[in-house]
Amino acid sequence: MHTRDSIKKACQEIFTQVFSDSSLTISEKTSASDIPTWDSLAQIQLLMALEISFGIQFSMDEVDDLKNVREIIDLIILKTTT
Repeated sequence: MHTRDSIKKACQEIFTQVFSDSSLTISEKTSASDIPTWDSLAQIQLLMALEISFGIQFSMDEVDDLKNVREIIDLIILKTTT
């Protein structure tokens, strides 16, 4: 089972890979407006990387409402515990 901390750590690694920025540090408040290169293509790449990493699948309805890293982590927790 994944803990919130382990999910956040994995997300940190995925974010640095997807956005090609080893100095990028995310918090639960981080949103697309905080990362200049977080556009629609990056969003798709990010979600795909998260799906692969955690062995889950997101629906369009689930990802349409995501506003920040906290909501991404919450969704991953939901998907990995059910």
